[in-house]
Formats: sequence, C-alpha cells, structure tokens
Amino acid sequence: MLRPPAVLVALLLALTSALGSASTSTATVSVASSAASSAAPDRPRPVLTGDFADPAVAVLGSGYVGFSTGSLVPRAVSDRPRGAWRAAGRGLVRLPSWSHADGDVWASDVARVDGWWLLYFAAPVRGIGKYGRCIGVARSRTALGGFVPVGGRPLVCPSYAKAPAAGDDVPQPDRSLPRAGVIDPSLFVEDGRPHLLYKTDRIPSSIRVVPLTRSGIRVAGPSVELLRRDGVLENPVVVKRPEGYVMLLSQGDFGRCSYRTVWRRSAFLLDWSAAEEGVLLDRARTGLCGPGGADVSAVPRGSRLRLFLHAWTCERRQCPAGVDLVKKRSKLGSRRPMYAAELAWPGGVPTVSTWR
Repeated sequence: MLRPPAVLVALLLALTSALGSASTSTATVSVASSAASSAAPDRPRPVLTGDFADPAVAVLGSGYVGFSTGSLVPRAVSDRPRGAWRAAGRGLVRLPSWSHADGDVWASDVARVDGWWLLYFAAPVRGIGKYGRCIGVARSRTALGGFVPVGGRPLVCPSYAKAPAAGDDVPQPDRSLPRAGVIDPSLFVEDGRPHLLYKTDRIPSSIRVVPLTRSGIRVAGPSVELLRRDGVLENPVVVKRPEGYVMLLSQGDFGRCSYRTVWRRSAFLLDWSAAEEGVLLDRARTGLCGPGGADVSAVPRGSRLRLFLHAWTCERRQCPAGVDLVKKRSKLGSRRPMYAAELAWPGGVPTVSTWR
C-alpha cells in the first residue's frame, strides 16, 4: 500500500540479531549495505544484501522502516533507500493466541492508521495444511516498538481452519478454490476508509478485498473476490492514480527465477474484469532472478512513489533458471535480498525510472 510519512518516534536501534527467512524455511543471515553486493555492474544492486523477503516499507521521519518474512517479522531501518540498512529487532512481540509456533510469519504490511502503527501479518494455524496461515493485525504506538496482536481471533481466516471464527471467514459459495489459508495482507486506504486485500493460498489463487473499520483493526463488511487465476497470483498492492486503480502483483512460483511482478489497471476498485495488464519486472527486463514481493512507499517530504522488492541471489554464481531455489538453498546459498527503485507513471502505467 501507499504509506504516509510519519514523525520519527525513536532512536534507530543498533544492529541486532540476523534477519529472517524464506516463506517455507528459516535462514539466518546478516544485514549489509549495497556496498557489499556482488551484483554485476549492469544489474540492479541490493540495498540490503541479507535475506529480507516480501519487504513492507514505510516512511519514518526522514528515513525508512522495513519488515520482512521471518520469525516474528524481522525489522530494519535506514536513513536512505539505498542503505545502509540496520537490523531493528522483531516487529511482533509474540504470535497471536490463535496461531501456533510451527513456522514463520509471512509477507506483512505496515501502516499508520488512526494514531497507531498497524502490522498486518499471516501467521501459521492448524487444520489447513502444513503451510496454512491466517491473517491478523498487531499494533504499536511507534514503528520501532513491539507490535502486540489485537484481539483473540484472526481478521481473516477460512471457517474450516482450527482457529476462532474470524471477522472475514472467506466465503466461497462455489467451493472451487482449494481448502487452504490466506496470506499477503495489504492495506489500501481511500477517503479515510481502510480496505484489506489478500490472497487465498495455493492454486487456483484468488485476490480478495474486505472493508475494515476506520481503526483498521476490525472487519466492517463481507469480502469480495477481485481476481482469480489458475496459476499463482499473489502479493496485491493497490495505488490510486488519476487514470484509475493500479494493482501490482507477483506471478508464478516464488522459488524460481521466472517469478515476476505484473500490474493491472482498473477504473473501479471492486471490478477488475476489464482491467488492462502488463509486466513491470521480470528477469529479461532487469537481470534479476525472480523479482517480486513488491511494495510501494512514499518518499519523505515528497509526492513520488518508491518500489521495494526482493529477488534471488546465489553464492559465487548467477542463480540458475528452472531450479527451485528454496529446495536448493543449502547447495546454492540462495537468499532474497531487498532492492529499491523509483517509480514513474507514463500514461498511468507503472515503470521503473531509476534503481537505487
């Protein structure tokens, strides 16, 4: 989502424990600035070379705070998008009572809403498979404080999961989607009204949106399906432009170099049936292996928009195409650093103007 600037509320914390992991397994790495990158000079360089997958980045004073997939949501801070980024502990104080401790917290989103910093996250639950997750929300008075889960039930969770009844139980009258969890929460606020987008997991995959109360911590009505795809379509982020609503999405297998970032544009938030579409980032355009998990942030004291994303790197070699980089992690030393770029909008279509 587009995240508004906020006042710097605490001193940036010193370098702490190594940051998080990939979505399905835990890896421990250190945070480093782009100066440590081994990327070729003609390829975008990471701004954070440690594993920092599915970044959610917000403006904090004159700098940035970022959150990634991993145990209790690893956090990092920087004065500039290109770094150096410094580890700042974990975002979540603890898992919510409805979750269990077997697995990482995936692909969070962060925003300032109604005087609170809110962290939306996908945490493991039982009853919907090995990787099943449901969506909750935690809050903190400061972006660098501990985020405490709100309430005793998920915001979004299928009714058949072994968890308390959620505010949105993901109704599927036709029962054509797999019995799986929900992931990739993403907040979009329009005219003071928050909406939470998310993905129903596995394939076919769908993108849904549910209205929230103005506080951002309660469901305000039923969710609706926006998109569906036989393959993987995930990580929705909506930006309102004069030409319409633009949704950025990740498409494909996240563990392969063919993973990419695509866009769709619609005149209506709740109807994407006639949406234009295109590719924003892929290996052919960027030289990056699997550029995805993208998030959009404002810039401090400005109106421009900045893109943060991850892509795979491998030790001492270019990551090979057609290989599952999650399964080959120990052999290839594969990980997902964070990259940053400036967005431009010629004709209302998102493009990368400059890599940071």
